[in-house]
Amino acid sequence: MRKHLAIELDGRFPDARYASVATYDAHRSSFTGPDGTPSALTDHQLLPDRGSGNPYPQPVRPGGKFTVTVTDTPAGRPNILPLTPAGTPEGAEGTAVYRIYLPHGTFRLPKVTVVQGGHRVRVGTRADALSSAAPAVGAPSGTTSSAGEGTPPPPAFSRSGGAGLYPNPGNAYPSTGFDAPPAGQVLVVRGKAPTATAGDHARPWPAGSAQVRYWSMCDNLWWGPGEVVANPLPGAGVDPGCRADFDTRLSPAGTYTYAVGTEEQRAAVERVPGVTFLPLSSAAPTARHLLILRNMVAAPGFAEAIQRVPVGSGAAHTAEVMGAYYPKAGYCGLDVLAGSGPEACLGS
Repeated sequence: MRKHLAIELDGRFPDARYASVATYDAHRSSFTGPDGTPSALTDHQLLPDRGSGNPYPQPVRPGGKFTVTVTDTPAGRPNILPLTPAGTPEGAEGTAVYRIYLPHGTFRLPKVTVVQGGHRVRVGTRADALSSAAPAVGAPSGTTSSAGEGTPPPPAFSRSGGAGLYPNPGNAYPSTGFDAPPAGQVLVVRGKAPTATAGDHARPWPAGSAQVRYWSMCDNLWWGPGEVVANPLPGAGVDPGCRADFDTRLSPAGTYTYAVGTEEQRAAVERVPGVTFLPLSSAAPTARHLLILRNMVAAPGFAEAIQRVPVGSGAAHTAEVMGAYYPKAGYCGLDVLAGSGPEACLGS
């Protein structure tokens, strides 16, 4: 590993719901530096350059400047991220990822400068840096199902990490693998939704009664990197396998209900009050899939946040910590869902 190397990232605070900068080791995992410095900085943790302001801890206009330094000698300074850990084979690559969720309008990518031996070299920037991918999970638990003979057992969510998949340390995820619903059925998922910051503007954090900065439910393919479902629609456009907080229907009590099914079932699902459709892959509708619930940056007082569940916890402990916020899932006939509502599938 090359010593006394620094990489400067000169950026501007975006007008967006969330932003962060993170580094990853050669195995695409988060890590800590030799002095315990974490390999990620969330927007509200960044110090602005002199004469600029950061809109995430205080109400100032976006656009102020910040400088993050990636170095092998972090020494506990502000706006510092560690380089790939010592012991990494020569030539192995680390990665820096700049994330933005829900930007308002356009934004600028940070300028990148490599500093070594008194020399400064400006380098190009990749605009397609990978965002957090699906964590690997074990087989779903469950023993029986009331959806009908031949129906797979109901999946159960547990908390796994995202090692090896560029995880966003600001996120936490309970996830579950599941078999595609039999013909005429959908997978129904219900839970209490956390309150989230609204809109696509930069706002100070913590923010009032908001429990998280952002949350979403995503359906992914099980194999490979667990890529998010993306179904082409007739004519043009794509139906992504994710539904964020702002496009999820909620009951008056703040409960979400997703029905995971085929695009052909979408119209019937969307006619059910309070139910949000989530698509199976059109290319592989009978394949095994992976559901991931994302909570981003939990407020300090949110005791039931996914972040409070230890990584590696099974379904029982995950449900115990999350309480009403734990997502319960089960297979259900689409006719039952449409005729009697989600209560007939999972209870109240």
